[in-house]
Amino acid sequence: MEGRQGSLPYNNSEQAKAEHFNNRKGVKYMHNDRVCPKYNEPVLPNENGNCTLCGEEIFNVISVYSLQQAIKDGVLVEAFDEQTEAFTAKYVNGKPVVATTHLFNQVSHADLLDLWNRFIVWRQDIMPTLREEDRMFTTEINGKKVWVDETEAVVTMMYPEDY
Repeated sequence: MEGRQGSLPYNNSEQAKAEHFNNRKGVKYMHNDRVCPKYNEPVLPNENGNCTLCGEEIFNVISVYSLQQAIKDGVLVEAFDEQTEAFTAKYVNGKPVVATTHLFNQVSHADLLDLWNRFIVWRQDIMPTLREEDRMFTTEINGKKVWVDETEAVVTMMYPEDY
């Protein structure tokens, strides 16, 4: 993982690992099939189906929250205006581009456009060279890690803690 585009070196402190792995109430997060909660990195399953980063068992997602409901509830927002969205959609097969409200309210429109441009360059030039399980774009905005997650239906810009 070290040296992969957009990745940060891990903090080897056991204290820091424990803090990442537990939420604020001290309850352990369940490991899902997309993100390692201990390292806030994309999941890399081993031959036994466990996460290669932390060794925890990986569970498949069993519930889905619709895009329309997330926008209606204010969890997600359309990242760009209609004109920009028409331009961006051609790069991702017409998929809508959204951001978590948290990210959208913390960064400028210029930051979102820069994030989008970096994602598209990564998607075209780097993503095809990666194994499928390594295909999660990560970068930083204002010193904070940001992800762009592309699914079959939508492209979502977010902070890892918004996942």
